[in-house]
Amino acid sequence: MTLAITRQVKRYVYPVQLDEEELEALDAIVKRLHSSKSEAIREAIRNYADQLKGTEVIKIREVSRRQARKEILEFLEKNERAWSSEIADSLRIDLTLVNSILEELWSEKRVQPTA
Repeated sequence: MTLAITRQVKRYVYPVQLDEEELEALDAIVKRLHSSKSEAIREAIRNYADQLKGTEVIKIREVSRRQARKEILEFLEKNERAWSSEIADSLRIDLTLVNSILEELWSEKRVQPTA
């Protein structure tokens, strides 16, 4: 006598409203992947969840341009090489501001971009 063990999986149904463009995109995905709409949606959710697992949120500080420039120069004195995003993350300064200041420093020949 063989016993079969079955695993029950809870299923949830969520109503999703899609506009025409989204529905056409879903149909194209289903056709290309040879899957069901449900499976395509589940796969999209899994992919999105995987992307978010490594997401880190940093609270940006409000600093003046002068203060940001000073901190960036101090950071670069301690670190011979750094990505602008690394500087922004470490100092918690807006990346756009960091890039702007780095461009200014490049034009002054205070720092040098790498190829």
